[in-house]
Amino acid sequence: ITAQSQATNARISLTMNSPDQHRSLKLTIPQSSRSPGLMLFPRDGGCVLYDPIEGNIQTNLGDFPGCRFLANSGNWLLVLDSGSNLYIIDVFSKETIPLPSLESIESADCIVKRVGDREFIRDESGAIYGDLSADVVRGLLWVSESGKEYVVVWLFDLPGHSYMSFCKNGDSHYTDIPLVFDDYAFHKYDGLSDMVLCGTRLYVSTSRRFVRVFDLSGPQGFFKDITGQIPFPMLSHHDYAYDSSIAVTTSSGEVLLVESDPSSRTWFRLYKKDPDVEDPDHACHTVTEVHSLGGEALLLDLGFAVPANKALGIEPDSIYFTRHFRPCHCSPRDLDICVYNLATKTLHRYHNLNKMDLMDARWFLPSGN
Repeated sequence: ITAQSQATNARISLTMNSPDQHRSLKLTIPQSSRSPGLMLFPRDGGCVLYDPIEGNIQTNLGDFPGCRFLANSGNWLLVLDSGSNLYIIDVFSKETIPLPSLESIESADCIVKRVGDREFIRDESGAIYGDLSADVVRGLLWVSESGKEYVVVWLFDLPGHSYMSFCKNGDSHYTDIPLVFDDYAFHKYDGLSDMVLCGTRLYVSTSRRFVRVFDLSGPQGFFKDITGQIPFPMLSHHDYAYDSSIAVTTSSGEVLLVESDPSSRTWFRLYKKDPDVEDPDHACHTVTEVHSLGGEALLLDLGFAVPANKALGIEPDSIYFTRHFRPCHCSPRDLDICVYNLATKTLHRYHNLNKMDLMDARWFLPSGN
């Protein structure tokens, strides 16, 4: 753990709630409910918990001056502080886990160096990449229900980047996952257009929309491409005309393609792999549209579908959405907090949140702790 990470922990410890405050906070969250909630991040800092059913802010979850929130998993947030240090924190209990520094990457042919609080350079066998900044760091997070296991994936989100890095609980450094092949025959699997982390499995949509699957379980430094012999492209007739992203069903691990209108966002379309496509390498349309999630709900922020339960407020065939921001798109976060029902083709927006000056917002399912 770097000295900066230790300093970060000290700053966090000073802002922790007392045990009595924490017990009081837990009482404000229905212990039997796992309905999707909203974590809101005002531009002036901090994080607040919003109840979309009651339409009010339940509580202030804390102040995080100078921090960016890269991802969430249950109660946990992946945070990048003003000194470019990564950590994860349970926003309810304030338990904090420091992560290796961004420059601690184990690689045979590259070195990452910090040249300031927010600037880095990467030397890949003599090729120098000097435009790396903490401002373009993006990430994914998965934390187990017990909070004892986690996976963190991050990258410098720049056009043409050739790698992403990850670590798990117990790791002392990050491991690179190359996103570019030296062999020309594999160039269709190069790059990144979207990514989803489900447990220890990482789903990567390449620049040409082929989906690769990586197994990140096992000892430090281990990862394995378990896609199979023929990665399948997720291509619709409209794929490059509209916003698109991938998602994964937790019940079967099936990959979905989700499209939406980027201008007014009045609709979403959902697709699954077309089993009748015989030659996906040469097909321009490889998916078939579906109008149901089969009893599940899609939290598009997290990239996966979960079993619906009306009693718990998780509506079936619904897409929970806050913003469209995907790797390599180099576009603003474009907040648009809404729920879209696939069956009725109706969209519900939370207009009262427009009055708040929000930097970001995320749907989440509270952990069962």
